[in-house]
Amino acid sequence: MAPNTPPTLGSAPAEPWRSSAVAPRPVRADLAGLVAAAVTLIGLAALLVWPLVVVLGLGLVSPPAPLAVIGFTVTVAVASTVGALGLAAVVAAAVRAGVSGDRVLLGICRAGLLLPPFVVPVALLALAGGGGVLSGWLGDRAFGGPASIVVAQALAFLPHAFALVMRALAGVSAEAEQAAELLGASRLTVLRRVTLGLAWPRLTSAAFVVLGLCLADVATPLLVSREPMMLAVFIISPTDTTATVASGALALSLLTFAVALAGRTWRETAAPFAAGGTSAARRQPMGATRAILATPAWVIGAGLLALWVTVPLASLRGPRGGGYLTLESWGILFRSPGSLVHSLLLAVGVAFVGTTLALAIAAVAARARNVAASLALRLTRVPVAIPGVVAGIGYVMAFGIPHGELALLVLLVAVWGLPLTLPVATDVLARADRATEQAALSLGAGRLTTLRRVVLPALNPAAAWIFGHGFAAGLTAVGTVFVIAERSGLGLGVIDVLVLAAFGAAGPACAFTTTLVVLAAGATLLGRAVAGRESIPTLLA
Repeated sequence: MAPNTPPTLGSAPAEPWRSSAVAPRPVRADLAGLVAAAVTLIGLAALLVWPLVVVLGLGLVSPPAPLAVIGFTVTVAVASTVGALGLAAVVAAAVRAGVSGDRVLLGICRAGLLLPPFVVPVALLALAGGGGVLSGWLGDRAFGGPASIVVAQALAFLPHAFALVMRALAGVSAEAEQAAELLGASRLTVLRRVTLGLAWPRLTSAAFVVLGLCLADVATPLLVSREPMMLAVFIISPTDTTATVASGALALSLLTFAVALAGRTWRETAAPFAAGGTSAARRQPMGATRAILATPAWVIGAGLLALWVTVPLASLRGPRGGGYLTLESWGILFRSPGSLVHSLLLAVGVAFVGTTLALAIAAVAARARNVAASLALRLTRVPVAIPGVVAGIGYVMAFGIPHGELALLVLLVAVWGLPLTLPVATDVLARADRATEQAALSLGAGRLTTLRRVVLPALNPAAAWIFGHGFAAGLTAVGTVFVIAERSGLGLGVIDVLVLAAFGAAGPACAFTTTLVVLAAGATLLGRAVAGRESIPTLLA
């Protein structure tokens, strides 16, 4: 994951008549790089490692988490992963085969990458929960059990699974498939031995990525499940003792770390999703095959789109599921704007702090070739393997909940977003033209002037994308903020969504959700438009 670092600043050949004055500069540059890398390493260790050491260390000396909760969590997460990958495989096969309307299916799944995972469970709650339009038909017992978690997680993480499956299939050579068919291999043999054979490593990694998402998910089991609890909900229960919370956090961390280690998911943190790279990559199959693939793919795509549209529509329903349209739910939102204001402040803070951290760490890594810089880059992979809810518990135990808990939340969300934002910054720095910097330095420009007039303008695209992503992450983060916000009593939009939906107020919950989604998606799209990138990375940790 470490980038190919270009030459150090000030390493341009010196003029012969200035050799005595210029010779010490590389030594000073190396020393400055070492100091900067060491400071970065110490800061990341304090923010990423120390809180985890506190909570996981306490978990080691506490009674272990109940095996029933661990077994239930693994079973549900595996079932959700199978469901998400199965649905994604159907849609991906249809898009790859070039079925009618494949671009629309592609657009639906791309749009899903902009939506936070809690949108689907909120929509299901509005449809099938108490007072929902389908609650009478389904019955009270049809919603709220393990099957509800599996369905909600499979649909919530379907866009992520689709992006990863398409990325795996994009690496399969169409010529290899056609050559196998010309040699007499049946379509089933080509699928099994060529297509799946070549895509299997990335498909395996995709399965582990989705499994990690399901294990770390807090919103879905909190919204749609009653009993038993998954580990992510078990460790945030207000009735649990500190020892119980720590032991549950340890168990959840071991599970997600094992998943990340087995699937090497830190390599798949950002899933590029470019329309040009995800179209059909092989010879068009027969018309009958395309028709067979098109029907279930369109059912899945239309169902996913219907769930998303349900949220804004449900915000207009009357109280207690009345059949008339009303703005009463939106009135509740605007009569109590404190939570939304706090969410906006958190989003702006995460955008600024996250952008600064990503660019600063990337600059240190690009200009320092030492062990400290390498270790610092490796530390930024920690959030890929450790859930945000565990990080929230660790921050509470390590730093307490100070009066300015919003600042602690900003720092937590920004640091836990580094696995996505840092590669974007390092990629831009690695491709930057260092000759321009060296020319400016050789012409007598100071380092500050070179930074302001040469380096920063080259970083503007990356900074715009990271800023937009940080704003969206601050608005929609659940696991990383729930523990601190719940213990400090700080009102946030996502907390209000969970509380309102859990107590049956589906209309106001949908109004809050719609507002957050519009603001977050708008910030992401604006950042992408300013950056001019051809892909939409998505946070997979």
